[in-house]
Amino acid sequence: MRTTNQTSRSYALAQTVLLCVFAGAFFLTAGPALFVSTASKVAGAVLCVIGLLLMFSALASIRGAVQIAPEPRADAQLVTSGIYRRLRHPIYSAILLLVVGLFLRKPTVAVGVAAAVIIAFLLMKVRVEEKLLLARYPQYADYKRHSWGLMPWLR
Repeated sequence: MRTTNQTSRSYALAQTVLLCVFAGAFFLTAGPALFVSTASKVAGAVLCVIGLLLMFSALASIRGAVQIAPEPRADAQLVTSGIYRRLRHPIYSAILLLVVGLFLRKPTVAVGVAAAVIIAFLLMKVRVEEKLLLARYPQYADYKRHSWGLMPWLR
C-alpha cells in the first residue's frame, strides 16, 4: 500500500513531466495552426501576463510553504492571506491561464493536447490536495466555504 508521501511525490513528478512535455510541444513541435487569429494571439498574451502576475502574487503569499507535491509540508501553516484569501489554488490557476494563453499563441494539435492533459491533471490533483489539506488543517473546511477554487466565482 502506498503512503500519502509516496502518492504526493508521484503527483509532483507527474506534474513536472507534464509541464516539460507541454514546453516541448510548445517550443519543439511544428504543425499547422488549428486557427489563425490576431485576436487569439492578443488574448493569449493577456492570459499569459495575468497568469504570470497571479503566479508571482501566489509565490509571494505562500513563501516557504510552496512545493509541487500536494501533501502539505510538515513545517508549514495554512496560508489564507494575500491572493490565497480569495483563491485556494492560485498557482494552479496561474498554470491553467498560462497553458491556455500559450495554446492561443500557438494553437496546434500538440500544444492543445498537452494543455488539455495538464488541465485534467490539475483538476485531479486539486481534489487530492484538498483532501490532504482538510485532514491536516481543521480550519480548511471553513476557508474552503469562503474562498474560490481554481477560478473566481467557482467554489
